[in-house]
Amino acid sequence: MTTKKKKVLHIANENSLGGGIGTVIDYLMEGLNSSEEFSSDTFFTNYSSKNFAPLESTFYSGEIKEKQRVDQNRLESMLDDYDLIHVHGIPNYGVLESLKKVKSNVGKKPKIINTAHSSVKQEFQVHYEKLRDSQEVHPSNKEDFENLDKYLKKDMLNVPGPFADTYWGSAINRQEQIMTMSDAVQHMNEAYKNSIIQEYMAEENAPKHFVIPNGVKTVKSASPLPKKKRLLYVGRFGKEKGIDELVGSLPYIFEEHPDTEIRIVGGDKEGKITEKYRKKTENLMRTYFEDPSRKSKHNLEDYLSRIKFTGWIGDKKEIEKQYRWSNYVIIPSKYESFSLTAAEALMHGRIPIITQTPAMDDLYVSKNIAFGIKENMRNPRGIYQTVSEIFNEVNSEGQEKMAEEGKKYAKNNYSYEAMILNQKELYKSLLEK
Repeated sequence: MTTKKKKVLHIANENSLGGGIGTVIDYLMEGLNSSEEFSSDTFFTNYSSKNFAPLESTFYSGEIKEKQRVDQNRLESMLDDYDLIHVHGIPNYGVLESLKKVKSNVGKKPKIINTAHSSVKQEFQVHYEKLRDSQEVHPSNKEDFENLDKYLKKDMLNVPGPFADTYWGSAINRQEQIMTMSDAVQHMNEAYKNSIIQEYMAEENAPKHFVIPNGVKTVKSASPLPKKKRLLYVGRFGKEKGIDELVGSLPYIFEEHPDTEIRIVGGDKEGKITEKYRKKTENLMRTYFEDPSRKSKHNLEDYLSRIKFTGWIGDKKEIEKQYRWSNYVIIPSKYESFSLTAAEALMHGRIPIITQTPAMDDLYVSKNIAFGIKENMRNPRGIYQTVSEIFNEVNSEGQEKMAEEGKKYAKNNYSYEAMILNQKELYKSLLEK
């Protein structure tokens, strides 16, 4: 007798699919639809945070892709057809209202699970501090800072409802709502889980919070570590990713380690942002090394030839070539919830150098499978000092062992297969309740 597959619907904001969320949903769709227990569809909404109007959306069911407008009645009917609804990130108010109505129906009610990719309250604090510290450099930030400061003093972090018509009040309110109504809340690391429970005063609901790390595809045959000083950056050129701090560190790194090579993968498909950072890097290097006190000692053109901006790379095989070329994959982000790049680096037997936030310490640094950049050293000088110490041991037995242990750990804990297995087990436990 064939058991009927349980139906799972993934919901996410279409604007968030360019990063890790899109990759994870692709993996979940693939893994669930190839299983005997589950079938999986996706509903990608495209909306503003305050939108109650019909939702522009893209609906995927198997090979069928349909662009459509969905009003609230149709959305509620659609949601009611699923056994489990997995909300990735924070939905808009229209989706929230539909989820509430479906959950209040008599009879069959779908289980709801929410993946909390980050804490909006934490993001607010980071943005608030950034505006506060940049007012003298950018006077235009003064008004924005004063508005946020006003909301903070009126207790928006703890009582966001009255501020739901503002960007941050809306996001905090929606995150609080989706976590409260969900049957389970999923996190990517223990540090995020514990901080979100504390920040949202959700201690009573702590048992429904779970940790399932993301996963990446395993690499069948990783090549040996090159006996070179090769750094690789892979990612967006967003300010929070640390691209400016990394570029700023290069003159110091090359002065002490002139045999350094670095490849910077990312930017934009059009190449405008990539070119902007290539020129910025060249100007920094020229300013530094054309100083008369250094000119006779260093070959600037040789250094510039060792810095390569590849631009946007969409082909997976080409990305794999970049990993194989490198020794170290540097990730100087302000914050990461999981870092697919770090996991991919480990799968290739490469060593991540990553900002040692509580989350990244939990997932990587404390496991002795990555080097950490202290949070207070996430600046050009600090990155240089960290990289320089690592380069001094570039061919050591300890680093080769770290790369080998990292590859094993990632395969066991951060693989696509491990993620799918853990996700299915959580789904099953919810559906049995």
